[in-house]
Amino acid sequence: MFLTILLKGACNNGIYIFPDSMVTPQKVANVHERTSIDGWHKRLGHPSLKIVHHLVKNFSLPISSQKHFSSLCHSCSINKIHQQSFHGISLQSHAPLELIYTDVWGPASYTGIDGSRYYLIFVDHYTKYIWFYPMATKSGVSNIFPQFKKFVETRFQKPIKTLYSDNGGEFIALKSYFSRHGITHYTTAPYTPQQNGASERRHRHIVETGLTLLQDANLDFSYWPYAFQTASYLINRQPTPFLQHKSPFEALFDQTPSYLKLKKFGCICYPLTRPYNSNKMQPKSKACIFLGYSSTQNAYKCFDPHLQKLFISRHVLFDETQYHCTSSQILSKPVSPASHQVTPLHFCSP
Repeated sequence: MFLTILLKGACNNGIYIFPDSMVTPQKVANVHERTSIDGWHKRLGHPSLKIVHHLVKNFSLPISSQKHFSSLCHSCSINKIHQQSFHGISLQSHAPLELIYTDVWGPASYTGIDGSRYYLIFVDHYTKYIWFYPMATKSGVSNIFPQFKKFVETRFQKPIKTLYSDNGGEFIALKSYFSRHGITHYTTAPYTPQQNGASERRHRHIVETGLTLLQDANLDFSYWPYAFQTASYLINRQPTPFLQHKSPFEALFDQTPSYLKLKKFGCICYPLTRPYNSNKMQPKSKACIFLGYSSTQNAYKCFDPHLQKLFISRHVLFDETQYHCTSSQILSKPVSPASHQVTPLHFCSP
């Protein structure tokens, strides 16, 4: 390795002094130039005000007499804007029906066997109770809400005071109806569905539960309206910490729900179909698929996929060990050569 001498100089009291010929008379930079907080904000690459103050204080950065921001930084305002955090809205309720959340979900990727592609929910803010309505189109809201209003106000002898929804046209179209019936209508800001968080959380809970029911029952997606409606029925009967571990059903009706009547969604069932028969020689029942519970009667929903007919019956026998097979499962099962009769249902074990 070869060393090259770049500069020589005399030592004076332990300090080597550069020759005059090496000293430039021009100033390269003045690091002590004072500037405002705004100036340091821009020098440091537009960090937050908290960071600027921290650096100024801890590194004794020279500042001018102007110590505060004179105004918002224009560049930060147009390039760093982001969604504000969502907090609980200030609206409160002290009894059922004082505040109702509502929202439409859809369109579904699959049309339901009942023709539905959307569903509408109403959520009571005070009790967290959910009312579920499947719909073919969004325009169904204009017919469903008056029916819902009449039903709940008659049942509970209380008026709906406030409705909270998004800015969907299906709700804006009811503006005059709300005004005539003294209902205050609040809406979310445009493109901010998060403000209707109560409905959004219910959607997620309903959809996740409904898809799980379909998966467990080996049913295809066309049965989603019944699975989602059953999910709402079950969620209403599950304890929640928001109600001191009461269920929404108990909070609304002031009585505990009956869990003994619950059956496995999608299992094979045998409803009493004699009232639907055209003659006395027909069988009194047939194998159907259990698709949930009636929302207005103490009865079960039983669907015959062969006739594409839904039976509502209180008198039903359940076989919770058998489910309706999907097409792929049917093809994978051996077919008995002695069987010459076409049966409407194929059974699979869970």
